[in-house]
Amino acid sequence: MNDEHQLEVLDDRKWSQLWERYLAEAIAFDPLEKHEINCIIPLPDRKGVLVFTEKGCFYNTQSALNTLRHFAFAHCFPDYSIFSSVLKDIGSFGKYKSPWICPFFALFPLESVRHTVWINPLKIRDISTSGILLYAEMVAGLMLTVPIRRYAILLRAEIACAVLAAVRQDSFYQSTLGGAPKDYLKLHRTPFGNSLRKRPMLQQFTTKAGEVNRRYQRARFLHYYDELIDEPENTSWESWN
Repeated sequence: MNDEHQLEVLDDRKWSQLWERYLAEAIAFDPLEKHEINCIIPLPDRKGVLVFTEKGCFYNTQSALNTLRHFAFAHCFPDYSIFSSVLKDIGSFGKYKSPWICPFFALFPLESVRHTVWINPLKIRDISTSGILLYAEMVAGLMLTVPIRRYAILLRAEIACAVLAAVRQDSFYQSTLGGAPKDYLKLHRTPFGNSLRKRPMLQQFTTKAGEVNRRYQRARFLHYYDELIDEPENTSWESWN
């Protein structure tokens, strides 16, 4: 028996009995339900994704990105495309592979955002190897293969956490949870959590309080204003929530 079967690692590029097991247990994902998502994993060579949350495992026929878009719309969370453009303009959070953010948790993509695994950085216990297998072990016990090295994952996780902390700082503008981004995060005492706690972007805010929210609201207004001016008949009014 090889290491992958012994470890029961979920691989988004190869079908296995573990996929069959999770699919048999999964129920339909309802974006209207309140979920803290641990990770979203595309099914290998098939349509849909498995969504792992604090409440269990769910199946959705949509792609990971569309799953997040519908979830964000249902709860009035930031629009991913607009928010990503804001992060790129700020410049402190990188120019590609932007994280998905809401005030309650964050997810970052491992590869191209169109078809990849999305992971909650605060739910990673550790990144480990077994032979040639590189996998992420989640706090809840799930293990999944990852296509990039630990340092790259740590870097993407650091950015996601820094943005999440900035969003939370904006949400607590009348009070403060602390002077550093890490004060706004629930970092587990795990190998990965301990590594995150030491990362430079979590020691000091790179944006002023209120800046991220202010720039997002401005970008959102301009986005729909441009749509209204250019093609008013095609404006998505239901998005003006």
